[in-house]
Amino acid sequence: MPLKFVPPPPPVYSTFQQSLLDFMGAHPPAVHVYHLPVGTLGLAELAAGARLHDVVPSGCRFLASWADATWISCEMTNPTLYGNAQFRSFTTGEFAGVAFARIAQAQGLDAMQSEDYELHFLSVPGIYLEALHLVCQGIGSDLVLPLLSIDPQLGPDAVCDEATFLALARASAAARVGMTSTDPLSS
Repeated sequence: MPLKFVPPPPPVYSTFQQSLLDFMGAHPPAVHVYHLPVGTLGLAELAAGARLHDVVPSGCRFLASWADATWISCEMTNPTLYGNAQFRSFTTGEFAGVAFARIAQAQGLDAMQSEDYELHFLSVPGIYLEALHLVCQGIGSDLVLPLLSIDPQLGPDAVCDEATFLALARASAAARVGMTSTDPLSS
């Protein structure tokens, strides 16, 4: 069963196209364009036991590539939260390219043969994690493929089922929460 890509609503895609034109100027059509709904998990919620179904929608990300190996990642606001989707940021170069490599890896995973998965993007700012989140549409487990993380166990080669990801991410979250201080004089 193939990895499913979530189509963007037309107004969101239109905003992305205009932002792309503003940022890059006139350009040939992209070879690949992926729309990924973005979900966020807060540090305190993760440390307190949040699961992947507790992810809060926070926007969307477009990944685009061109024949000359140019890659971009464009983050947009969630139009259901803020009215019309608005451009947030562009990233170009290798980081965006890593996402394409991980999508190709995700498409080849054994789990794709037995279940349907939707491609989403996961952000856990409190532990500096950005990842592909493969949301299972059947009875299997969600999968997480980190793109960026300060935790070496959640490195850019890891493929984690939900239980493994949550065990590692909660340990990182608990350590970070433990480092925070209630002392108003601490920095």
